[in-house]
Amino acid sequence: MLYIIPRLLAPVFLALVLSACDVPDQRGVVQRLDAKTAEAVMSYSFNTCSATISKAEQKRIYSFMSNLGLTKHDVVIISIPKGRIPSRDEERRRTLNGLMASHPAQVRYVQDKDFRQLPQSESHGVIRVVRATGVKVACPKGADVTAGCTSAKNLAAMIAQPGDLILPGNGRRYIPSVGGSQSSTGQPTSGLN
Repeated sequence: MLYIIPRLLAPVFLALVLSACDVPDQRGVVQRLDAKTAEAVMSYSFNTCSATISKAEQKRIYSFMSNLGLTKHDVVIISIPKGRIPSRDEERRRTLNGLMASHPAQVRYVQDKDFRQLPQSESHGVIRVVRATGVKVACPKGADVTAGCTSAKNLAAMIAQPGDLILPGNGRRYIPSVGGSQSSTGQPTSGLN
């Protein structure tokens, strides 16, 4: 009889101990909002040790960008490969500005700002197009009003342009690694529809 009571109480005690481990979500209303996004990505390259892009590569970039049906709410993030000479880096940016001028999307550049001494300029970069398709609210199921979920859902319903929530991260996420590992096909991937 003495062994039956601990066996019955052990699951109840275990459940009480484990329930104390649950930490409530401490995010505020605005931190609960995020954009639902679709992305299209392609790699491109400058001519070796140059700030110019070949005519064939320019045509490929233009075709990729034109086929996406860009709007002023889309965001284009372009990594500019690091050159050996700082003035060449600036020329590369101007070259890309010229290519992007005919597209209505917002353009943001990501460029390595380190002091590496490279034996030669890197030539491969990445063009990433991000389109916000909606707003999502991060709330756990059954969250109560005090968690800010109701306010977050109301705020999400009032956002006219989900693209306003896109703030692409800075840093190495959009910069190809040194040596530029490329896909075997080199073909762009398109996820915007």
